Amino acid sequence: MRKILTAAVLSAAALGTVAAAASASAGTVPGAVYAVTHSAQHNDTTNVSGTCTGTSVNGPTWAVDNLTEKFTATPTGNPGEWAVTIGVTGSFAGFADPTTGGCLASNGPVQGTITYIVQSPNVPSGALLYANQAPDTGLGAALGQLFGGNYTITGGGDYSFSYQNGGYVQNTAGITGSIRGH
Repeated sequence: MRKILTAAVLSAAALGTVAAAASASAGTVPGAVYAVTHSAQHNDTTNVSGTCTGTSVNGPTWAVDNLTEKFTATPTGNPGEWAVTIGVTGSFAGFADPTTGGCLASNGPVQGTITYIVQSPNVPSGALLYANQAPDTGLGAALGQLFGGNYTITGGGDYSFSYQNGGYVQNTAGITGSIRGH
């Protein structure tokens, strides 16, 4: 998940908007949109290349994930602006060490969240999000589906993903722990 839409830029205003949107229960926010998709062959990227990393359009890969991705889009109160939280749960099958690129067979559970501030003239629609994603479809492409192809990420980007029940964590602040092989 390391290269998850790295073009997202954090700003104090965007973080305040995310905090305000997150503080209210999404179930009680008028206009909130919920959508779910399944990504059975989601390439998990890293920022290192090595003898065992694979390749994808988003960079070097170290694992293939099988994910359920839950989107919650909440209007921020600004015209055409949405706070979008993507929660993922599932499993991964690793073939490389994500920190070195060396060979390492691993597997286990993965779960996490990422939040973006999105500007779009379109209201998000769960009906536009494919129920099952094609192999190598990233979260950015799924976000594009949700907004009918017309969106710009204007803030956010905070993320936290936990592998092997917290043994390895990638988040906005960095990496802790390490992947255990088998």
